[in-house]
Amino acid sequence: MIAPPYFPLDEEELVEHFRAAAEACEPLPFYVYEFAGRSGYFIPPVVIELLREIAPNLRGIKVSDTPWEKAEPYLLEGLDVFIGSEPLALRGMERGAVGTVSGLASAWPEVVASLTHDRSQEAQERVRALRDALRDIPFHAALKTVLAARGVPVRPDVRAPLRGLTDEEATAVSSLA
Repeated sequence: MIAPPYFPLDEEELVEHFRAAAEACEPLPFYVYEFAGRSGYFIPPVVIELLREIAPNLRGIKVSDTPWEKAEPYLLEGLDVFIGSEPLALRGMERGAVGTVSGLASAWPEVVASLTHDRSQEAQERVRALRDALRDIPFHAALKTVLAARGVPVRPDVRAPLRGLTDEEATAVSSLA
């Protein structure tokens, strides 16, 4: 669960928000999703520590912040930590993260599997190159284009307000498949 967007909550409000959500999920495992780029603010690591004391089903956290210095404080011992930014996944796993929850894996599962299971430096370079190539291209539409090029029966359209690819973007993305 990500921090609620728009109005940044303080530590006390965040702890209560996540506690209530974790309680509603019991007995299922509960994971916090740290992504300031989407919520608009960071969850202080102390919030995770406090939540750990009051939410017995807290199992871990996904951290999608970049650069590395923004993600590193969330590598908390005793929790399953997943790195969301694939170019940081290898470094994260070297420092205790258990893996990645990856958007790229939906279109390039073999690359992300090699990154996480084999800890492949070649896969590390490939995810970095893919993320760089897709930086200014609508991500969801790009992944659907790659999946279609790989023979997966998927419609090319994306839900509004997301947009599809321009012809130029589609050509660039097709070269990545």
